[in-house]
Amino acid sequence: MNISELFSQAVEERAREIAAEIVAAQKKPQMPADIGRNGEEITPYLFAGEKYLSCQQVEALLGVKYPALWKMKKRGSLPYRKVGNRILFRYADVENLVKGEGGAV
Repeated sequence: MNISELFSQAVEERAREIAAEIVAAQKKPQMPADIGRNGEEITPYLFAGEKYLSCQQVEALLGVKYPALWKMKKRGSLPYRKVGNRILFRYADVENLVKGEGGAV
């Protein structure tokens, strides 16, 4: 083999590796709180420079119904903020809960 054949072979091999990395990266969510249990994408609200999620979004992420979410709020295991008539949860708090770093569910 000459140099150009070796170079072509190395380029092709590296291209296959990169393609495999791209496919693997597309199969998993970037963060645990980006995709709901049913596969739907969750888009957080921006408020005062922070990301927040609605009750419905948190329910979808955690796979719970509102009564369980209400118990978490009441116990203090999931802090919330009331903005007008909406209850919002900090994205970081929900993410920590999904990762297992938050309070008990």
